[in-house]
Amino acid sequence: MSNQIKLPENLTIHHIEAHFSELNKLFNDSGDEITVDASGIETIDTAGLQTLLVLVSNAKENGKVLTWSNSSEILKTSAEKLGLIHDLQLT
Repeated sequence: MSNQIKLPENLTIHHIEAHFSELNKLFNDSGDEITVDASGIETIDTAGLQTLLVLVSNAKENGKVLTWSNSSEILKTSAEKLGLIHDLQLT
């Protein structure tokens, strides 16, 4: 069974502290399969990408399979600019 996690619309340094704890708990409490819905992301910066990288890495280290659903163009473009497409498993 896959657990779905919907990302917030703002993953920027100004909002990340408020979202990190909640997202971390969702990722940790999810089963072995996680579907991340990134359709709502409207703004993301380096802090947001770093947060996603930590969450994706931790999920992988814990043997969880992660798939992306509806990745927003801003997420893909931002990750590509920083060379994080593969690390975030967006391909």
